[in-house]
Amino acid sequence: MEAVLIDPAKKGADKFYIGTVPVPRPVEGEVLIEVKAVALSAWEKGFAQDDDPRSLARRTRKRIVNLGLEFSGVVHSSGRRFKAGQRVMGGTHLTKDEKSLAQYVAAREEYLAELPDDLAFTQAAALPIGAETALTGFGKAMPGGGDRVLVVGASGGVGVYAVQIAAALGADVTAIGGKNSAPRLKELGATTVHSYRDTSFEDLSGTYDTVFDLSGRLRFGQVTKKLSRTGAFVNVNPQKDLAGVIASLFSRRKAPFVYVPHSSATAQTSILDMVARDAITPVVEAVYDIRQFRTAFTDLTQNERFGKIIISY
Repeated sequence: MEAVLIDPAKKGADKFYIGTVPVPRPVEGEVLIEVKAVALSAWEKGFAQDDDPRSLARRTRKRIVNLGLEFSGVVHSSGRRFKAGQRVMGGTHLTKDEKSLAQYVAAREEYLAELPDDLAFTQAAALPIGAETALTGFGKAMPGGGDRVLVVGASGGVGVYAVQIAAALGADVTAIGGKNSAPRLKELGATTVHSYRDTSFEDLSGTYDTVFDLSGRLRFGQVTKKLSRTGAFVNVNPQKDLAGVIASLFSRRKAPFVYVPHSSATAQTSILDMVARDAITPVVEAVYDIRQFRTAFTDLTQNERFGKIIISY
């Protein structure tokens, strides 16, 4: 089968190429899926920006296909839960699995959810990990109606769902996003929007019941002064602030540990239910055909995006 692979000796978008690799063989608990669409995220951006041959060689040595965490497609071989021909979406394991930017991927059935007939593959691929990360974060922070929620990095692949889910919970949402993102973030449910180019976290006044940081720059110690007495700081990169996670154990203000290494059928089903109820909508910045893969990676690294960039088969 064809797959988008990485040549560690090259730089920029030129390091990506289409090569031929074996079709994966599903093991017990997996199904083979014909991939229809793949979302590009921070995972792929990390590879795109890494031009160190030694680093790339080390990062790619364990797997054949290293790109594509989130996908949608059609089940090709039946398993216990899913039958051939069913349309599904899901995400592979962050550290263990072969990724999905290929003609086929073998995925665990417990990571998948069946798509409704009216949801396009390109829309579905924008949902799995991004929406589940936001859902998981708020599941631990538990904001309620009338709570003040701040989303930092609101125009990215997780942020656009954090804004929508917080609004669906009845929260008053303040968003910090890209310079041109204000109109679209307000359409998604944000009450107040700031551009990260003009307003920093430190510039904000008042306190929040939940601060959801997608930028990876904030730490619990600096956020506490802007949290309500029992507020929560949700950091999707908790490994960067383990001291803060520990400190929160002895504070009324909390920093719950949020780590989503793969999608889950339960969360994916909840996400699709929210889509069906118009509580959230998939957010797609652009769709590129697989033959335009280098253009897609250039767009990912050089341009400011709103939501996800999708590669379609």
